[in-house]
Amino acid sequence: MRIRCIHNTGEALRAFEKVPIRKEALGRFGATGYTQFGLTYGNEFLVMGMILSEGDLYYLVDDGGHVFSYPYPLFEVIDNKLPSNWFFRARSGSDNLYPYLEATWGYMEFVFDDSHINKLLERDDSACIIYFQRKLEYEGELAESELGRKKSNDQRST
Repeated sequence: MRIRCIHNTGEALRAFEKVPIRKEALGRFGATGYTQFGLTYGNEFLVMGMILSEGDLYYLVDDGGHVFSYPYPLFEVIDNKLPSNWFFRARSGSDNLYPYLEATWGYMEFVFDDSHINKLLERDDSACIIYFQRKLEYEGELAESELGRKKSNDQRST
């Protein structure tokens, strides 16, 4: 799944609040209207995982080597195909570190290792290595898929 950053401020999230709130108040995505997300506007990202938390969706991406989960309204989906090695887990109340998580989708360690999310967000080296290994695998899958499409198109045109 590929997404593009179309917003990088908390102000852009205000339109998604259930009721109007003051600019300095924390909203449903844990941001104020003044929040500046460390995302590069216009950049495209591979989604490495998704988190459903208290009814809100977050995408797990990396920008400049920093892995973080960001609210979905900051992005537009430009390719909605999910990787073949993704897993799903309904988590409601099953995670002691994050009891408010409802569900996760993504690579195996992200979904099934209860400490992996926390380690990623704390920039733990071992968790980041796993993340970037899985990202390389996903990029390889995308490259193979693209090569297969090109071959198929070449065969049709001959």
